[in-house]
Amino acid sequence: MALLTKNSLDYAQLRNNSNLLNVSNNNPKEGTCNLNTHESSDIIPDPILDCISRYLLEEDIDDNIIGYQEEADLREIERPFYDVLGEKYPPSPKNQLHLGQPNVYPKSTTCLLEDQATKNISAQNSRIDEQLLTSEFQKGVEEGLKFLPSIQELTVDFQASRVSSRSEQRIHRMVVGFGLEKEKDFGFKFRSMGNENLNNDDFDISESENYKKPMICYEETIRDDMYDQVLLNHGESYEKEEVNGLREIMQCKASSYGSKEIQEKHIDLNTLLIRCSEAVSINDQQLSEELLMKIRKISSTTGNSTQRLACILADGLEARLAGSGSELYRQLTAKRVNNYDILRSYHLCIRADPFHRVSNCFANNIILREIKNSSKVHIVDLGISFGFQWPSLIQSLATRQGGPPKLRITGIDFPQRGFRPTNQVEGIGKRLEDYARSFNVPFEYQGIASEWESIIIEDLNLREDEVCIVNSMLRFSRIRDEACNMDSPRNKVLKLVRQMKPLLFIQGIYSITFSPFFTLRFRQILSQFSMEFDIRDSLIPRDDELRLFTEREVIGPVLINLISCGGSDWLERPETYKNWQLRNVRAGFEQLALDPEVVKECRKKLRNGYDKRFFIEEDGNWMLQGWKGKIRYALSTWKPKSDLGNGCARKNC
Repeated sequence: MALLTKNSLDYAQLRNNSNLLNVSNNNPKEGTCNLNTHESSDIIPDPILDCISRYLLEEDIDDNIIGYQEEADLREIERPFYDVLGEKYPPSPKNQLHLGQPNVYPKSTTCLLEDQATKNISAQNSRIDEQLLTSEFQKGVEEGLKFLPSIQELTVDFQASRVSSRSEQRIHRMVVGFGLEKEKDFGFKFRSMGNENLNNDDFDISESENYKKPMICYEETIRDDMYDQVLLNHGESYEKEEVNGLREIMQCKASSYGSKEIQEKHIDLNTLLIRCSEAVSINDQQLSEELLMKIRKISSTTGNSTQRLACILADGLEARLAGSGSELYRQLTAKRVNNYDILRSYHLCIRADPFHRVSNCFANNIILREIKNSSKVHIVDLGISFGFQWPSLIQSLATRQGGPPKLRITGIDFPQRGFRPTNQVEGIGKRLEDYARSFNVPFEYQGIASEWESIIIEDLNLREDEVCIVNSMLRFSRIRDEACNMDSPRNKVLKLVRQMKPLLFIQGIYSITFSPFFTLRFRQILSQFSMEFDIRDSLIPRDDELRLFTEREVIGPVLINLISCGGSDWLERPETYKNWQLRNVRAGFEQLALDPEVVKECRKKLRNGYDKRFFIEEDGNWMLQGWKGKIRYALSTWKPKSDLGNGCARKNC
């Protein structure tokens, strides 16, 4: 602002000096205001040259001249800025001594008249300059406001991020950063190995810069009554009551659904979707767009299972046709989803279908049987996700005969995009620490956010006096296979597990495979996810808010990735349990027989109020779960082969 005012004054002074030059040169002694003399009166001096000449000659006395007119002009220019800022303009100081009045050159009457005219012109020009400066200032303010977030963006929803009074006393703040480690009093360590993977397709610098979000952070809910209700074991009667309650609600609303209309739309949409996928595969723009328009007219986000699925599939086909699938997937996964909403969605799922409850029951019961005489236990969870499996295990350990062991959990997961790649594993550690403290179980936690194949054995801090158990539930499908890298990352991870020499390796997988050829893959996706949506449509009301959230925020990004992404951007690559059987054996593992008592306990969970169309079967040493004859999940247990050793001896790791 000071520079702008100074330039405006210089310009006004230059213009005023130029106006003063339009006087006669006939009598320089009496009234001329020019400093230049001319040899001939016939030659009319150039006003601009005379102005420059005078301006340069007065350069040595400019610092001493603070004329009244210049001060008045300055005040007139400053006044609108005070008005814009909403401040009162200070009054002119009284009895001010003005030094350097322009009395160096005596003026005649003609020059005085010219001075008066010049003042009038200067005042008029000053008003014009004032309007221009005010306008420019206001434009600058408007431009600056564009870079500021709105009030709505700065508002934090404290209701969504509330922390109960019990949790507030137990929250431990932790420092998490790239390449930094800081251990806390209760044995916490959070590490991010992002520096080793800056060029990775899933997590790189350019990607994080493109999707930067305002750093408005708030505390997630660590633990409250809702977490206890969902994650702790309250007994069979409580679980049965929850399941039956949802089924009763569904039965009341199911009568309003027209079965004939649903069947007709189901047939039409499936045919249209398959035809559209074939048109997209050959890049037939016109036919693809026509079919997409028909699909969108019939589909609906609140309709039956096929209509809901068609909405997401249409988005994926459209993105693949436009070549923007990877960009769309990154945008969907870059959105920050509240963990509390995920918890509520998880609660709805375990009330509707038994898959997660049965899987957790399978893994936790095997762990409890294997460590019944151990004093120190180290669980390495490959793909810890939100850590919903472990509070019930901690609860069970607290009641173990002889007291609970010292429990250490290493939670490994993929780094999140954005400023805080370890945010999820950090929150899991806080929550598990809170449960361990409340049940008086000695506990230690380490979180690692990294691409799994880049982890080395030293990162896990294995100890010889601990029983090591490796657990992985439904996350191996995110690891790249041979199609992306000849040196298979999946084999690297299995090699890392074998190097740990665990007492037990518990593996749960999605038992399905998708073809690399798009048209065949689309048919497989349509078949598999029709089962997913059919389960929800049979057991959850269509207008349920959490069902809409799950389909949009959880299942939607997975489908978009499967349909619209290719190459290294295609992340979801599940395999059947038979393929994993061969892969694990080649990696140096031998499969353990299923524990009949554990399988019996899982079947008991299944009969605890759930729909009879769910089933549990055994094939070899795999326990299979499914719906209406279709296999969905497979679980099994492994250990390193005897020639590689077992137990906790790790001298040669």
